[in-house]
Amino acid sequence: MKRIGLLLLLALMVVLVVACASPTPTAAPTAAPKASSASSSAAPSSSAAPSSSAAPSSSAATLPDLKGRALKVGSDTTYPPFESINDKKEIVGFDVDLVTEICKKINCKPTFITADFDGLMIAVNNKTYDFSISGWTITEERGKTVDFGLPYMQNTQVLLVRNDETRIKGPEDLKNPAYIVAVQLGTTNSITAKKLVADANKQVKEFQDFPAAVQALINKQADAVDIDTFAASDLLEQNKGKVKTAGAPFGDEFLGMVFRKGDTELKNAFDAGLKAVYADGTWSKLCNLWWKDINPKPECTGKGLPYAK
Repeated sequence: MKRIGLLLLLALMVVLVVACASPTPTAAPTAAPKASSASSSAAPSSSAAPSSSAAPSSSAATLPDLKGRALKVGSDTTYPPFESINDKKEIVGFDVDLVTEICKKINCKPTFITADFDGLMIAVNNKTYDFSISGWTITEERGKTVDFGLPYMQNTQVLLVRNDETRIKGPEDLKNPAYIVAVQLGTTNSITAKKLVADANKQVKEFQDFPAAVQALINKQADAVDIDTFAASDLLEQNKGKVKTAGAPFGDEFLGMVFRKGDTELKNAFDAGLKAVYADGTWSKLCNLWWKDINPKPECTGKGLPYAK
């Protein structure tokens, strides 16, 4: 009887142990989802912070990747402070630094090559260069043969005259057929000057670059130079006491990079990179660097650009 009682007692204990142990495996899988669900719904503010802090890397990850592609960049390097050759025979300038910074974003390796301005668009379309940056003013007419990237600077035009000039006070005075206007060949300044004067054939002289046009002004071979306002800054500094501006800046233009017609891959990559270097403040830093001590100076906040804040 004691044995039977003992056996019954043991059997009861086994049943109790099994009954107590069996919930353990079922509780574990349900606990995890509940905890997960609670943490995601109970702390919305803490989950928002990582997503906002992760946004830059996510944005960077979506930038095009040119996979270290080597790019030939055609440029007229007589156009400071956008592009010029320094004493060490290096090509330097705002445009050069801008492209370099964009390439850091989209993984490319630019090499700048000096070329005459008036042949650059043809050379890009002929694949001599992958693209060009050279203070190009975006125009509808040029857009028929090449593709422009997003504007990277707003610009105007201005007249330069000799320091002792008193007759020419602004562009309206160029209607006098006695005045000669010097410009660079192939530029929008040449187009504008021909509209400002009374006789384009007699009054407009075209030169291979703006330094040559300014030298002609100083030598009294011309009475004025029509030039982009922010390219005039450096030439005014170089020729301080010899030339000055006449009147206020005029016109409303944008500068853009030139790409081969239909080369959407490269154009889109540089558009994305340009917006990225503007967004992180690099564009403004470069603008303030290259126009640090010279005037006229661009609006270095980028005001007027289509992607500006």
